[in-house]
Formats: sequence, C-alpha cells, structure tokens
Amino acid sequence: MNYKNKYLAIIRKIFLIQIIILFFCGLSSASEEQDYPLWELGLFAGAARIPHYRGSDEYNIYALPLPYFIYRGEIVQAGRDGIKGIFYKNNYIETNISISGNPPVDGDNDARDDMPDLDALFEFGPAVKWFFMGKDRQDNLYLEASLRAASSLGFDRGLDIKYQGLRQGVNLIYNNKELFKNIKLIFGLNAGVDFTDSRLNGYFYDVGPGYVSHRRGYYDSDSGYAGFSVSGFLQKVLTKNLSLGGYLRLDNIKGAVFENSPLVRDKNNIVVGCALSWKIIESKKRTVSDQDLNY
Repeated sequence: MNYKNKYLAIIRKIFLIQIIILFFCGLSSASEEQDYPLWELGLFAGAARIPHYRGSDEYNIYALPLPYFIYRGEIVQAGRDGIKGIFYKNNYIETNISISGNPPVDGDNDARDDMPDLDALFEFGPAVKWFFMGKDRQDNLYLEASLRAASSLGFDRGLDIKYQGLRQGVNLIYNNKELFKNIKLIFGLNAGVDFTDSRLNGYFYDVGPGYVSHRRGYYDSDSGYAGFSVSGFLQKVLTKNLSLGGYLRLDNIKGAVFENSPLVRDKNNIVVGCALSWKIIESKKRTVSDQDLNY
C-alpha cells in the first residue's frame, strides 16, 4: 500500500469512528452537580450492533476505545456528537446544528449482491429545540425539529464527496437525572419520525436496470415518510469520573415510501450499544451548560 492509500485508509477509519460515536450521544460522562466543567478530557470505550441501513436484515458489530473531548461554551459546544454552534437560545428555545450519519456498506450485504458499495454517509443541518418546561430542569422534555443535508464520502479514487439528499426529522425527547438520583442513575427517551427526499431514498433503496436480477426487481424511490424510531438510554454513575451506559433503539419502516424496495429485508431494526466513560481531567472553570444530555 503506497503513502496515498495509507493516508486515505486512515481518513476512512477516522470518519467511520466519528459515525459510530453518533450512536452514543446519550452516553455521556455524568455528574450530580448543578454546574459542570467548561471542558473535560477522557476515554470512551463503546460497542454497538448497527444495521447496514434501515430495512437491512444484516448487522455489523463495532467495538472501539476512543479519547473524547467535551467543551461547554455559550456559543460553541463540542461533545461526542461533534462540534456545534448555538445560534440562539433562551430558557425555552435553542437553535443549533443536528448531526447524524451511517457507516459504509461494503460488498458483504446479500440484498445488494453485485451492486456498488455504499459509502459512509454524513448528515448535518439546522435544528430547533423547544423545551416545554425550560431547559435548565433536571427532568427535561423537549421537541426537536431538524433538517439535514446528506453527503457520501468515498475514498476509492481519492476523497470523493457527493450530495445525496435531504432528511427531515421531528423528535420528542425526555431526559431525567433527578428521579433515580439516590442510586446515581440517569435515563432518557426519544421518539421521532423521519421524512426523506427521493434522492436520499434512492441512495439506499433504488435498483437500476443494470442491477435487476431474478430475485431483485427494478425500483425507483419516492419522497415522503421514512419511518419512526423509539430509543432510550440508561447511565449509571459509578464514581465521580467513571460511568457506564446502555443504549437501545427500535427503527420501524412499515408504511415508509421505500418499504417495497427489494433491498428492504426487515421492517424493524434494533440498535444496541453500551459504553464506559472515564473522565481523566477537567477545567477548573465551571459552567451551567449541560449539553451532554441532549442526545
């Protein structure tokens, strides 16, 4: 492998790691205090079972130990869900950047046999959060509406970035670190629906004339409803600097505009993950911003 290929392989691994981290946004280091360090640095060991894509009946298992850095600024914040800018906020409304993605799907997917691999997908765009009871409560209920542009990142012939469509989402999210405070347990729930355009659906579910076979018919995707998800996390604070968390999500695409694609093999997908967080060092300066629980 020459220097260029080694460089591209490293980039691909780094990007894949970042995508996997997105599935653990809720599993953050926790504290019982009412204020938080401005920044903290630690180690994060996570494992997850993730479907190749929504509707696939095949999964990959990822297990990675990673360093993490969290910064809780008033305008710029950085955590395990990436770097985001806070454009406007008060006690009830916050506007920021929403980030998501999907790992690459190589040639080991049976439904896509003899079809091109799917590159890693990265989604980002604006989001608005409405906190029903105010964002500074220990039990937090809010509605988030997001619009994300999706781009694929390929590395076969150098860095290749292609726009792949739009995703809209509406999520109702509840976080609570007060109810089981006496046993140092934090939990959160998330229920949401997605809507995607034909281009993004086509990236995953289209079957062109050149890829039709005796078991895979032609398919051209439409825009519209793309399914719903229900997820939850539990986090146990073991010590001041150590916490253990678990994550579970159900994705359902029954009634989605692409559910009849021959590449859809399962209407329900279950994502399972766990993570151990160890905070190594933190700043002396404190802040009341607790962005880590907004997963």
